[in-house]
Amino acid sequence: SAYAIRNAYILYVGAGAVATGGFIALARAIPTIIGAFRGGLANLRAGQGQAATKRTERDLPLSVVGGGALALVVAIWLAPVLGINLLSALLILLFGFFFVTVSSRITGEIGSSSNPISGMTVATLLITCGLFVAVGWTGVGYKAMALTTAALVCVSASVAGATSQDLKTGFLVGGTPRLQQIAISVGVITSAVVIGFVLIQLNQGATTHK
Repeated sequence: SAYAIRNAYILYVGAGAVATGGFIALARAIPTIIGAFRGGLANLRAGQGQAATKRTERDLPLSVVGGGALALVVAIWLAPVLGINLLSALLILLFGFFFVTVSSRITGEIGSSSNPISGMTVATLLITCGLFVAVGWTGVGYKAMALTTAALVCVSASVAGATSQDLKTGFLVGGTPRLQQIAISVGVITSAVVIGFVLIQLNQGATTHK
């Protein structure tokens, strides 16, 4: 059937196409990424923050971004409910950086409706499973770990697309990127906490205790 062909063949061809397009997009974005890092490091060395930068070009400091990324890796690694080891946490950071770049570029150039979240998730899952098999991690627990890794990368790519859409709109109307990024961070953290507790309560409500 068409459904079986899609699940057994076309889905993986599409995921490979998304991954290949992602590598190409990342290669094209490398000069922009390097320029952004150079600008952030220059501000850190000068000790001036972003006081001399135009208001419409002020972003969160590089120290906040880097520190936040490392804090997320540690939090994901130590969260018992996720069941993630250090290698998977580092893979989440690596794939997250890669697919966040792809998601941001596609959203900026085309729009959030064209963001290939499912393809990036499948590509992450395939690569993660391949790495797990290569090191001999083939048990049921590792399958759940691979799915969790792909799910977290999916969330990061989705949030990146929405963030890029917000920043693009802010640029058109003359907004301040730093303030937008702070507001988005507050919204993401608040919603994650609220939804997390709601899901825990729903799960406990459907659990039978003997």
